Amino acid sequence: MKSKLKKIQLIPDYEGELVSDIIQRLNVGISLPCAGNHTCGKCKVLIEGSLSEVKPSEAAMLSATESDQGVRMACFVRAFGEFTIYLPEKRSHKILTQGTTPLMADRPLMPPYHYGIAVDIGTTTVVCTLFDTNANVLGTVSALNQQKHFGADVISRINYGIQNGNEGITRAIVQQIEDMIDQLALDAQILRTSITNAVVTGNTTMLHFFSGLDPRGIGFAPFIPKSFFDHSDCSILKGIDVYMPSCVSAYVGADLVCCILASDMMEKNDTALIVDIGTNGEMALVHNGELHCCSTAAGPAFEGAGISCGMTASEGAIAHVHFDDWDDKIVFETIDSKPPAGICGSGVVDTISLLYMLGAISPSGRIEPEGHKLEFAIRDDEETEFVFPESSVTLTQGDIRNIQLAKAAIHAGILTLTEACGISLDEIDVLYLCGGFGSFVNLSAAENIGLIPLGTKDRTVVLGNGAIMGASKILLGNDNLKHSKKIAQCCNYIELSGNDVFMDHYILSMPFGEMEED
Repeated sequence: MKSKLKKIQLIPDYEGELVSDIIQRLNVGISLPCAGNHTCGKCKVLIEGSLSEVKPSEAAMLSATESDQGVRMACFVRAFGEFTIYLPEKRSHKILTQGTTPLMADRPLMPPYHYGIAVDIGTTTVVCTLFDTNANVLGTVSALNQQKHFGADVISRINYGIQNGNEGITRAIVQQIEDMIDQLALDAQILRTSITNAVVTGNTTMLHFFSGLDPRGIGFAPFIPKSFFDHSDCSILKGIDVYMPSCVSAYVGADLVCCILASDMMEKNDTALIVDIGTNGEMALVHNGELHCCSTAAGPAFEGAGISCGMTASEGAIAHVHFDDWDDKIVFETIDSKPPAGICGSGVVDTISLLYMLGAISPSGRIEPEGHKLEFAIRDDEETEFVFPESSVTLTQGDIRNIQLAKAAIHAGILTLTEACGISLDEIDVLYLCGGFGSFVNLSAAENIGLIPLGTKDRTVVLGNGAIMGASKILLGNDNLKHSKKIAQCCNYIELSGNDVFMDHYILSMPFGEMEED
Protein backbone atom coordinates (compact mmCIF):
# COMPACT_ATOMS: atom_id res chain seq x y z
CA MET A 1 0.00 0.00 0.00
CA LYS A 2 2.74 2.49 1.01
CA SER A 3 4.70 1.85 -2.19
CA LYS A 4 1.94 3.59 -4.18
CA LEU A 5 1.94 6.68 -1.98
CA LYS A 6 4.02 9.84 -1.88
CA LYS A 7 6.32 9.88 1.15
CA ILE A 8 7.01 13.10 3.05
CA GLN A 9 9.41 13.26 6.01
CA LEU A 10 8.78 15.98 8.56
CA ILE A 11 10.26 17.22 11.83
CA PRO A 12 8.23 19.09 14.48
CA ASP A 13 9.30 22.52 15.70
CA TYR A 14 9.12 21.18 19.25
CA GLU A 15 8.46 17.86 20.94
CA GLY A 16 4.76 17.09 21.14
CA GLU A 17 3.65 19.43 18.31
CA LEU A 18 0.31 18.44 16.84
CA VAL A 19 0.62 16.94 13.38
CA SER A 20 -2.34 19.06 12.25
CA ASP A 21 -0.41 22.20 13.23
CA ILE A 22 2.61 20.99 11.26
CA ILE A 23 0.37 20.33 8.25
CA GLN A 24 -1.02 23.86 8.46
CA ARG A 25 2.39 25.45 8.94
CA LEU A 26 4.06 23.60 6.06
CA ASN A 27 1.07 23.60 3.69
CA VAL A 28 1.07 19.81 3.35
CA GLY A 29 -1.66 18.57 0.98
CA ILE A 30 -4.16 17.43 3.61
CA SER A 31 -7.50 19.13 4.31
CA LEU A 32 -8.59 20.00 7.83
CA PRO A 33 -12.30 20.84 7.36
CA CYS A 34 -13.01 21.49 11.05
CA ALA A 35 -9.63 23.23 11.58
CA GLY A 36 -8.48 20.54 13.99
CA ASN A 37 -11.44 20.61 16.36
CA HIS A 38 -11.90 16.79 16.43
CA THR A 39 -15.34 16.89 14.81
CA CYS A 40 -15.16 16.08 11.07
CA GLY A 41 -13.06 12.90 10.99
CA LYS A 42 -11.53 13.97 7.66
CA CYS A 43 -7.85 14.44 8.62
CA LYS A 44 -6.91 10.75 8.53
CA VAL A 45 -3.28 10.22 7.56
CA LEU A 46 -1.09 7.17 7.09
CA ILE A 47 1.83 8.02 9.33
CA GLU A 48 4.76 6.47 11.16
CA GLY A 49 7.58 7.67 13.35
CA SER A 50 8.03 9.12 16.81
CA LEU A 51 4.39 9.73 17.67
CA SER A 52 2.01 9.87 20.63
CA GLU A 53 -0.03 6.79 21.45
CA VAL A 54 -3.61 6.39 20.28
CA LYS A 55 -6.07 7.54 22.94
CA PRO A 56 -9.67 6.25 23.15
CA SER A 57 -11.13 9.49 21.71
CA GLU A 58 -8.96 9.11 18.61
CA ALA A 59 -9.53 5.36 18.32
CA ALA A 60 -13.30 5.98 18.24
CA MET A 61 -12.88 7.84 14.93
CA LEU A 62 -10.88 5.05 13.24
CA SER A 63 -12.04 1.72 11.87
CA ALA A 64 -10.25 -1.48 12.89
CA THR A 65 -8.70 -1.73 9.42
CA GLU A 66 -7.43 1.87 9.56
CA SER A 67 -5.89 1.28 12.98
CA ASP A 68 -4.12 -1.86 11.74
CA GLN A 69 -2.72 0.05 8.74
CA GLY A 70 -1.26 2.84 10.88
CA VAL A 71 -3.82 5.52 10.03
CA ARG A 72 -4.06 8.33 12.57
CA MET A 73 -6.12 11.48 13.05
CA ALA A 74 -3.83 14.48 12.39
CA CYS A 75 -5.72 16.61 14.90
CA PHE A 76 -5.03 14.10 17.72
CA VAL A 77 -1.55 12.72 17.09
CA ARG A 78 1.55 14.55 18.36
CA ALA A 79 5.07 14.26 16.94
CA PHE A 80 8.07 13.87 19.25
CA GLY A 81 10.67 13.57 16.52
CA GLU A 82 11.06 12.84 12.83
CA PHE A 83 8.02 11.18 11.23
CA THR A 84 6.75 10.20 7.79
CA ILE A 85 3.39 10.91 6.17
CA TYR A 86 2.25 8.91 3.15
CA LEU A 87 0.02 10.87 0.76
CA PRO A 88 -2.09 9.54 -2.11
CA GLU A 89 -1.57 10.99 -5.57
CA LYS A 90 -3.16 14.38 -6.03
CA ARG A 91 -6.59 14.19 -7.62
CA SER A 92 -7.66 16.54 -10.40
CA HIS A 93 -10.56 18.72 -9.32
CA LYS A 94 -13.59 19.80 -11.31
CA ILE A 95 -13.65 23.56 -10.72
CA LEU A 96 -16.07 25.86 -12.49
CA THR A 97 -13.98 28.61 -14.06
CA GLN A 98 -16.42 30.31 -16.41
CA GLY A 99 -19.83 31.87 -16.52
CA THR A 100 -22.40 32.14 -19.27
CA THR A 101 -22.37 35.93 -19.67
CA PRO A 102 -20.67 37.39 -22.79
CA LEU A 103 -17.94 39.91 -22.03
CA MET A 104 -17.09 43.17 -23.78
CA ALA A 105 -14.42 45.77 -23.08
CA ASP A 106 -15.56 49.35 -22.50
CA ARG A 107 -13.01 51.56 -20.74
CA PRO A 108 -11.25 48.72 -18.86
CA LEU A 109 -9.41 49.43 -15.62
CA MET A 110 -5.99 48.58 -17.08
CA PRO A 111 -4.19 51.07 -19.36
CA PRO A 112 -3.56 50.36 -23.07
CA TYR A 113 -1.13 47.52 -23.86
CA HIS A 114 -1.39 46.17 -20.32
CA TYR A 115 -3.25 43.26 -18.80
CA GLY A 116 -5.59 42.59 -15.95
CA ILE A 117 -6.82 39.65 -13.91
CA ALA A 118 -10.16 38.75 -12.40
CA VAL A 119 -10.04 36.58 -9.29
CA ASP A 120 -12.79 34.74 -7.43
CA ILE A 121 -11.71 33.63 -3.96
CA GLY A 122 -14.28 31.03 -3.04
CA THR A 123 -14.28 29.33 0.33
CA THR A 124 -13.41 26.07 -1.42
CA THR A 125 -11.81 27.08 -4.74
CA VAL A 126 -9.87 29.95 -6.33
CA VAL A 127 -10.17 30.97 -9.99
CA CYS A 128 -7.93 33.49 -11.75
CA THR A 129 -8.44 34.71 -15.36
CA LEU A 130 -6.10 36.87 -17.42
CA PHE A 131 -7.50 39.45 -19.88
CA ASP A 132 -6.14 41.92 -22.37
CA THR A 133 -7.81 45.28 -22.96
CA ASN A 134 -10.00 43.84 -25.74
CA ALA A 135 -11.68 41.33 -23.38
CA ASN A 136 -9.73 38.42 -24.81
CA VAL A 137 -9.14 35.65 -22.28
CA LEU A 138 -5.43 34.82 -22.34
CA GLY A 139 -5.62 32.10 -19.73
CA THR A 140 -7.39 30.74 -16.67
CA VAL A 141 -6.02 28.80 -13.72
CA SER A 142 -7.92 27.32 -10.80
CA ALA A 143 -7.22 25.29 -7.68
CA LEU A 144 -8.59 24.41 -4.29
CA ASN A 145 -8.25 27.28 -1.85
CA GLN A 146 -5.05 26.72 0.14
CA GLN A 147 -6.85 28.00 3.22
CA LYS A 148 -8.46 24.53 3.37
CA HIS A 149 -5.79 23.64 5.94
CA PHE A 150 -7.38 26.13 8.32
CA GLY A 151 -10.98 24.87 8.04
CA ALA A 152 -13.64 24.07 5.45
CA ASP A 153 -15.87 27.06 6.23
CA VAL A 154 -15.46 30.69 7.20
CA ILE A 155 -16.31 30.18 10.89
CA SER A 156 -13.67 27.45 11.26
CA ARG A 157 -11.08 29.76 9.69
CA ILE A 158 -12.12 32.75 11.79
CA ASN A 159 -11.83 30.63 14.94
CA TYR A 160 -8.43 29.36 13.83
CA GLY A 161 -7.30 32.94 13.31
CA ILE A 162 -8.51 33.98 16.76
CA GLN A 163 -6.54 31.17 18.38
CA ASN A 164 -3.41 31.25 16.21
CA GLY A 165 -3.37 34.58 14.37
CA ASN A 166 -4.44 35.36 10.81
CA GLU A 167 -0.97 35.70 9.28
CA GLY A 168 -0.77 32.12 8.03
CA ILE A 169 -4.24 32.25 6.48
CA THR A 170 -3.51 35.54 4.72
CA ARG A 171 -0.11 34.38 3.54
CA ALA A 172 -1.61 31.18 2.10
CA ILE A 173 -4.15 32.92 -0.14
CA VAL A 174 -1.92 35.81 -1.22
CA GLN A 175 0.91 33.45 -2.18
CA GLN A 176 -1.51 31.18 -4.01
CA ILE A 177 -2.78 34.07 -6.14
CA GLU A 178 0.77 35.35 -6.74
CA ASP A 179 1.71 31.88 -8.02
CA MET A 180 -1.37 31.82 -10.25
CA ILE A 181 -0.45 35.20 -11.75
CA ASP A 182 3.11 34.01 -12.41
CA GLN A 183 1.74 30.91 -14.14
CA LEU A 184 -0.68 32.92 -16.27
CA ALA A 185 2.06 35.32 -17.37
CA LEU A 186 4.36 32.43 -18.23
CA ASP A 187 1.70 30.57 -20.21
CA ALA A 188 0.63 33.72 -22.09
CA GLN A 189 4.28 34.66 -22.74
CA ILE A 190 3.88 38.15 -21.34
CA LEU A 191 5.87 40.05 -18.74
CA ARG A 192 4.59 39.68 -15.20
CA THR A 193 5.08 43.44 -14.78
CA SER A 194 2.63 44.13 -17.63
CA ILE A 195 -0.23 42.83 -15.44
CA THR A 196 -1.21 46.03 -13.69
CA ASN A 197 -4.79 45.66 -12.49
CA ALA A 198 -6.91 43.08 -10.71
CA VAL A 199 -10.48 42.76 -9.51
CA VAL A 200 -10.64 40.30 -6.63
CA THR A 201 -14.05 39.17 -5.43
CA GLY A 202 -15.17 36.80 -2.71
CA ASN A 203 -17.32 36.66 0.37
CA THR A 204 -16.67 39.22 3.08
CA THR A 205 -14.51 36.88 5.15
CA MET A 206 -12.36 35.82 2.20
CA LEU A 207 -11.69 39.45 1.31
CA HIS A 208 -10.72 40.19 4.92
CA PHE A 209 -8.18 37.38 4.96
CA PHE A 210 -6.87 38.35 1.51
CA SER A 211 -6.38 42.00 2.44
CA GLY A 212 -4.94 41.25 5.89
CA LEU A 213 -7.92 42.52 7.90
CA ASP A 214 -9.10 40.74 11.04
CA PRO A 215 -12.46 39.07 10.31
CA ARG A 216 -13.35 38.16 13.90
CA GLY A 217 -16.22 40.71 13.92
CA ILE A 218 -17.91 38.59 11.23
CA GLY A 219 -17.97 35.56 13.50
CA PHE A 220 -19.88 37.06 16.43
CA ALA A 221 -23.00 39.18 16.91
CA PRO A 222 -23.63 41.92 15.93
CA PHE A 223 -21.62 40.67 12.86
CA ILE A 224 -19.82 43.88 11.95
CA PRO A 225 -16.87 43.48 9.55
CA LYS A 226 -13.83 45.74 9.50
CA SER A 227 -14.63 46.76 5.92
CA PHE A 228 -17.33 46.52 3.27
CA PHE A 229 -14.56 47.15 0.69
CA ASP A 230 -15.24 49.05 -2.59
CA HIS A 231 -11.65 50.21 -2.56
CA SER A 232 -8.29 49.61 -4.21
CA ASP A 233 -5.04 48.48 -2.63
CA CYS A 234 -1.63 48.43 -4.29
CA SER A 235 0.16 46.71 -1.41
CA ILE A 236 -1.30 43.17 -1.56
CA LEU A 237 -0.11 41.79 -4.92
CA LYS A 238 3.27 42.79 -6.34
CA GLY A 239 2.94 45.69 -8.80
CA ILE A 240 -0.82 45.32 -9.16
CA ASP A 241 -3.62 47.75 -8.32
CA VAL A 242 -6.21 45.47 -6.70
CA TYR A 243 -9.86 46.54 -6.60
CA MET A 244 -12.18 44.67 -4.23
CA PRO A 245 -15.89 45.22 -4.99
CA SER A 246 -18.53 46.26 -2.48
CA CYS A 247 -19.94 43.85 0.08
CA VAL A 248 -23.45 44.22 1.51
CA SER A 249 -23.01 42.70 4.96
CA ALA A 250 -20.87 40.31 6.97
CA TYR A 251 -22.40 37.35 5.14
CA VAL A 252 -23.49 38.83 1.80
CA GLY A 253 -20.24 39.55 0.08
CA ALA A 254 -18.82 40.95 -3.12
CA ASP A 255 -19.23 37.52 -4.71
CA LEU A 256 -23.04 37.79 -4.65
CA VAL A 257 -22.84 41.40 -5.86
CA CYS A 258 -20.74 40.16 -8.80
CA CYS A 259 -23.24 37.36 -9.50
CA ILE A 260 -26.09 39.87 -9.60
CA LEU A 261 -24.04 42.03 -11.95
CA ALA A 262 -23.31 39.04 -14.21
CA SER A 263 -26.99 38.06 -14.41
CA ASP A 264 -28.17 41.53 -15.53
CA MET A 265 -31.26 40.86 -13.37
CA MET A 266 -31.39 44.49 -12.25
CA GLU A 267 -31.71 45.60 -15.88
CA LYS A 268 -34.82 43.49 -16.56
CA ASN A 269 -38.45 43.64 -15.49
CA ASP A 270 -38.56 40.07 -14.21
CA THR A 271 -39.16 39.05 -10.63
CA ALA A 272 -35.85 37.24 -10.31
CA LEU A 273 -34.23 35.13 -7.61
CA ILE A 274 -30.50 34.41 -7.59
CA VAL A 275 -28.98 31.75 -5.32
CA ASP A 276 -25.42 30.65 -4.73
CA ILE A 277 -25.89 27.24 -3.08
CA GLY A 278 -22.65 27.15 -1.14
CA THR A 279 -21.41 27.27 2.42
CA ASN A 280 -22.98 30.69 3.09
CA GLY A 281 -26.08 30.22 0.92
CA GLU A 282 -26.16 33.80 -0.34
CA MET A 283 -29.28 34.81 -2.28
CA ALA A 284 -31.17 37.86 -3.52
CA LEU A 285 -34.65 38.56 -4.90
CA VAL A 286 -35.64 41.54 -7.04
CA HIS A 287 -39.33 42.45 -7.40
CA ASN A 288 -40.70 45.72 -8.80
CA GLY A 289 -37.20 47.18 -8.77
CA GLU A 290 -36.59 46.46 -5.08
CA LEU A 291 -33.72 44.16 -4.18
CA HIS A 292 -33.66 42.07 -0.99
CA CYS A 293 -30.90 39.69 0.04
CA CYS A 294 -29.91 37.34 2.84
CA SER A 295 -27.41 34.63 3.68
CA THR A 296 -28.28 31.25 5.17
CA ALA A 297 -25.84 29.14 7.14
CA ALA A 298 -26.14 26.13 4.85
CA GLY A 299 -22.71 24.85 5.83
CA PRO A 300 -20.27 22.97 3.58
CA ALA A 301 -22.31 19.76 3.19
CA PHE A 302 -23.05 20.44 -0.49
CA GLU A 303 -19.30 20.73 -1.05
CA GLY A 304 -18.50 17.38 0.55
CA ALA A 305 -17.60 18.44 4.09
CA GLY A 306 -19.75 17.09 6.90
CA ILE A 307 -20.55 13.98 4.83
CA SER A 308 -18.87 10.74 5.98
CA CYS A 309 -17.64 9.80 2.48
CA GLY A 310 -17.94 13.34 1.14
CA MET A 311 -15.30 14.94 -1.06
CA THR A 312 -14.93 17.88 -3.39
CA ALA A 313 -15.82 17.48 -7.06
CA SER A 314 -12.61 15.67 -7.98
CA GLU A 315 -11.74 12.51 -9.87
CA GLY A 316 -13.39 9.44 -8.39
CA ALA A 317 -16.23 11.39 -6.77
CA ILE A 318 -19.68 9.94 -7.36
CA ALA A 319 -21.41 12.82 -9.16
CA HIS A 320 -24.60 11.37 -10.67
CA VAL A 321 -26.86 8.52 -9.54
CA HIS A 322 -30.00 6.92 -10.95
CA PHE A 323 -31.96 3.66 -10.76
CA ASP A 324 -32.16 1.38 -13.80
CA ASP A 325 -35.74 0.07 -13.74
CA TRP A 326 -35.04 -2.44 -16.51
CA ASP A 327 -32.29 -4.24 -14.58
CA ASP A 328 -33.38 -3.17 -11.07
CA LYS A 329 -29.98 -1.79 -10.20
CA ILE A 330 -28.32 1.41 -9.03
CA VAL A 331 -26.17 3.13 -11.64
CA PHE A 332 -23.70 5.87 -10.76
CA GLU A 333 -21.12 7.96 -12.58
CA THR A 334 -17.85 9.18 -11.14
CA ILE A 335 -15.84 12.21 -12.24
CA ASP A 336 -13.33 11.21 -14.95
CA SER A 337 -14.81 7.66 -14.75
CA LYS A 338 -12.36 6.78 -11.98
CA PRO A 339 -13.08 4.12 -9.31
CA PRO A 340 -15.41 5.53 -6.63
CA ALA A 341 -13.44 7.30 -3.90
CA GLY A 342 -16.27 9.25 -2.28
CA ILE A 343 -19.26 11.38 -3.17
CA CYS A 344 -19.59 15.08 -4.02
CA GLY A 345 -22.56 17.40 -3.56
CA SER A 346 -24.38 16.68 -6.82
CA GLY A 347 -24.09 12.95 -6.15
CA VAL A 348 -25.48 13.38 -2.64
CA VAL A 349 -28.55 15.22 -3.95
CA ASP A 350 -29.12 12.58 -6.65
CA THR A 351 -28.82 9.80 -4.10
CA ILE A 352 -31.17 11.31 -1.54
CA SER A 353 -33.70 12.09 -4.27
CA LEU A 354 -33.51 8.48 -5.47
CA LEU A 355 -33.89 7.08 -1.94
CA TYR A 356 -36.87 9.34 -1.27
CA MET A 357 -38.64 8.66 -4.57
CA LEU A 358 -38.27 4.87 -4.11
CA GLY A 359 -39.45 4.93 -0.51
CA ALA A 360 -36.08 4.17 1.09
CA ILE A 361 -36.24 7.49 2.97
CA SER A 362 -39.36 8.73 4.73
CA PRO A 363 -40.39 12.40 4.43
CA SER A 364 -38.88 12.89 7.90
CA GLY A 365 -35.49 11.76 6.56
CA ARG A 366 -35.36 8.35 8.24
CA ILE A 367 -33.74 5.56 6.23
CA GLU A 368 -36.20 2.67 5.90
CA PRO A 369 -34.35 -0.68 6.00
CA GLU A 370 -37.06 -2.60 4.12
CA GLY A 371 -40.26 -2.35 2.09
CA HIS A 372 -38.76 -0.89 -1.09
CA LYS A 373 -36.64 -1.76 -4.15
CA LEU A 374 -33.39 -0.67 -2.51
CA GLU A 375 -33.42 -3.06 0.45
CA PHE A 376 -30.30 -4.75 -0.95
CA ALA A 377 -28.33 -1.50 -0.61
CA ILE A 378 -29.33 -0.64 2.98
CA ARG A 379 -27.00 -1.74 5.76
CA ASP A 380 -28.46 -1.56 9.25
CA ASP A 381 -25.46 -1.89 11.60
CA GLU A 382 -24.35 0.65 14.21
CA GLU A 383 -25.74 3.38 11.95
CA THR A 384 -28.20 2.76 9.15
CA GLU A 385 -26.60 3.61 5.82
CA PHE A 386 -26.99 3.30 2.06
CA VAL A 387 -24.11 1.45 0.41
CA PHE A 388 -23.16 2.07 -3.21
CA PRO A 389 -22.81 -1.26 -5.01
CA GLU A 390 -19.32 -2.69 -5.41
CA SER A 391 -17.73 0.14 -3.45
CA SER A 392 -16.92 1.24 0.08
CA VAL A 393 -18.79 4.55 -0.39
CA THR A 394 -21.80 5.01 1.87
CA LEU A 395 -24.38 7.63 2.75
CA THR A 396 -25.29 7.39 6.42
CA GLN A 397 -28.31 8.48 8.42
CA GLY A 398 -26.18 11.26 9.87
CA ASP A 399 -25.21 12.43 6.38
CA ILE A 400 -28.88 12.67 5.42
CA ARG A 401 -29.60 14.72 8.55
CA ASN A 402 -26.80 17.13 7.61
CA ILE A 403 -28.27 17.56 4.12
CA GLN A 404 -31.71 18.16 5.64
CA LEU A 405 -30.28 21.01 7.71
CA ALA A 406 -28.50 22.50 4.70
CA LYS A 407 -31.37 22.27 2.22
CA ALA A 408 -33.86 23.55 4.82
CA ALA A 409 -31.67 26.63 5.33
CA ILE A 410 -31.61 27.37 1.58
CA HIS A 411 -35.35 26.80 1.14
CA ALA A 412 -36.23 28.85 4.24
CA GLY A 413 -34.04 31.71 3.04
CA ILE A 414 -35.92 31.76 -0.27
CA LEU A 415 -39.29 31.80 1.52
CA THR A 416 -38.12 34.61 3.81
CA LEU A 417 -37.19 36.71 0.78
CA THR A 418 -40.52 36.09 -0.97
CA GLU A 419 -42.36 37.05 2.21
CA ALA A 420 -40.33 40.27 2.48
CA CYS A 421 -41.34 41.11 -1.10
CA GLY A 422 -44.97 40.12 -0.52
CA ILE A 423 -45.04 37.53 -3.30
CA SER A 424 -45.57 33.77 -3.68
CA LEU A 425 -43.08 31.33 -5.14
CA ASP A 426 -45.22 31.10 -8.28
CA GLU A 427 -44.56 34.79 -8.97
CA ILE A 428 -40.82 34.21 -9.44
CA ASP A 429 -40.19 34.55 -13.17
CA VAL A 430 -36.63 33.24 -13.20
CA LEU A 431 -34.27 31.49 -10.80
CA TYR A 432 -30.56 32.07 -11.40
CA LEU A 433 -28.25 29.42 -9.97
CA CYS A 434 -24.56 30.20 -9.69
CA GLY A 435 -21.48 28.52 -8.30
CA GLY A 436 -20.02 25.08 -8.94
CA PHE A 437 -22.63 23.06 -7.08
CA GLY A 438 -25.57 25.00 -8.54
CA SER A 439 -24.20 24.50 -12.04
CA PHE A 440 -23.79 20.72 -11.83
CA VAL A 441 -26.72 19.67 -9.64
CA ASN A 442 -29.63 17.76 -11.20
CA LEU A 443 -32.50 20.26 -11.00
CA SER A 444 -35.19 17.55 -10.83
CA ALA A 445 -33.40 15.94 -7.89
CA ALA A 446 -33.01 19.34 -6.22
CA GLU A 447 -36.75 19.88 -6.54
CA ASN A 448 -37.54 16.39 -5.25
CA ILE A 449 -35.72 16.94 -1.96
CA GLY A 450 -36.98 20.51 -1.52
CA LEU A 451 -33.66 22.26 -2.11
CA ILE A 452 -35.20 24.56 -4.73
CA PRO A 453 -38.93 25.37 -4.84
CA LEU A 454 -41.20 22.96 -6.66
CA GLY A 455 -41.90 24.04 -10.24
CA THR A 456 -38.84 26.31 -10.62
CA LYS A 457 -36.58 23.94 -12.58
CA ASP A 458 -38.19 25.02 -15.88
CA ARG A 459 -37.62 28.66 -14.93
CA THR A 460 -33.99 28.19 -13.94
CA VAL A 461 -30.99 29.76 -15.65
CA VAL A 462 -27.58 28.34 -14.75
CA LEU A 463 -25.05 31.18 -14.64
CA GLY A 464 -21.92 29.13 -14.03
CA ASN A 465 -19.29 30.98 -12.04
CA GLY A 466 -21.18 34.24 -11.73
CA ALA A 467 -18.65 35.70 -9.30
CA ILE A 468 -15.72 35.48 -11.74
CA MET A 469 -17.93 36.80 -14.55
CA GLY A 470 -19.01 39.78 -12.47
CA ALA A 471 -15.42 40.50 -11.46
CA SER A 472 -14.43 40.25 -15.13
CA LYS A 473 -17.14 42.71 -16.13
CA ILE A 474 -15.84 45.20 -13.55
CA LEU A 475 -12.27 44.76 -14.78
CA LEU A 476 -13.32 45.33 -18.39
CA GLY A 477 -15.71 48.23 -17.92
CA ASN A 478 -15.66 51.25 -15.64
CA ASP A 479 -19.46 51.56 -15.87
CA ASN A 480 -19.78 48.04 -14.48
CA LEU A 481 -17.75 49.09 -11.46
CA LYS A 482 -20.25 51.90 -10.84
CA HIS A 483 -23.14 49.51 -11.37
CA SER A 484 -21.73 47.06 -8.80
CA LYS A 485 -21.64 49.87 -6.24
CA LYS A 486 -25.28 50.69 -6.91
CA ILE A 487 -26.26 47.03 -6.48
CA ALA A 488 -24.64 46.90 -3.05
CA GLN A 489 -26.12 50.25 -2.02
CA CYS A 490 -29.71 49.42 -3.00
CA CYS A 491 -29.70 45.91 -1.55
CA ASN A 492 -32.00 45.54 1.47
CA TYR A 493 -30.25 43.05 3.74
CA ILE A 494 -32.36 40.73 5.91
CA GLU A 495 -30.53 39.39 8.95
CA LEU A 496 -31.66 35.81 9.55
CA SER A 497 -29.99 35.31 12.92
CA GLY A 498 -32.86 35.42 15.42
CA ASN A 499 -35.37 36.01 12.61
CA ASP A 500 -38.66 34.32 13.61
CA VAL A 501 -39.97 34.23 10.03
CA PHE A 502 -36.87 32.41 8.86
CA MET A 503 -36.92 29.98 11.80
CA ASP A 504 -40.56 29.05 11.17
CA HIS A 505 -39.80 28.34 7.50
CA TYR A 506 -36.61 26.51 8.46
CA ILE A 507 -38.44 24.02 10.66
CA LEU A 508 -41.19 23.48 8.08
CA SER A 509 -38.60 22.99 5.32
CA MET A 510 -36.82 20.15 7.11
CA PRO A 511 -38.82 17.22 5.63
CA PHE A 512 -38.20 15.90 2.12
CA GLY A 513 -40.74 16.28 -0.64
CA GLU A 514 -43.00 19.10 -1.68
CA MET A 515 -42.90 22.19 0.54
CA GLU A 516 -46.14 24.04 0.96
CA GLU A 517 -46.33 27.76 1.52
CA ASP A 518 -48.46 28.93 4.42
